[in-house]
Amino acid sequence: MENFVVTIDGPAGAGKSTVARRVAEALGVFYLDTGAMYRSVGLLAARDGRDPVDVARTLRFEIIYSESGEKRILADGEDVTLKIRTPEADKEVSRVAAIREVRKHLIEKQRFFARGRSIVLEGRDTGSVVFPDARFKFYLDASVEERARRRYDQLVQKTAPPSLEEIEADIIRRDTADKNRPWGALTVPDQAHVVDTTNLTIEEVVEEILSHIKT
Repeated sequence: MENFVVTIDGPAGAGKSTVARRVAEALGVFYLDTGAMYRSVGLLAARDGRDPVDVARTLRFEIIYSESGEKRILADGEDVTLKIRTPEADKEVSRVAAIREVRKHLIEKQRFFARGRSIVLEGRDTGSVVFPDARFKFYLDASVEERARRRYDQLVQKTAPPSLEEIEADIIRRDTADKNRPWGALTVPDQAHVVDTTNLTIEEVVEEILSHIKT
């Protein structure tokens, strides 16, 4: 079977990560969370006082799975799975993602992951910039209120989260930054299928996407 690329873009909290992972599992192909790459760069740069461009250029990004299927993210050999999913990491990711040279280095790495294999990627510009000629492109969206609620539910399971109002304000801030950055801005890719996930379950979104994929 010919290799193919599936891109899933959209704003924070639209359900991209969970949906992309399940779509990849259903198709039996590799899954890449590009946002985790930017988060890793932001974490290492801020924590170690390094230039984000240098971090992105030399980043060794790995995704490993345990025997139970649990996914772990390694950045330069360090397990950053939990560290990149904090409110602090949320703030850093928009900052480093706006740097053109950071994006250049990480896009090269994302394209490398796709060589010789079928792949599902999710992020902000996977269908518009990274793989504009992808065979299957999707854009997930949801209301700000619903995206804030989902983010709150995620955080409350791990730590004492900010208030729902604070999370909603942060999502609006990130949306504005993502849509207005000069390089790799968040946009609906040409010929992408748009799915509003506000009132859909994860299973329904996955089924909708799979219905458009003919391999």
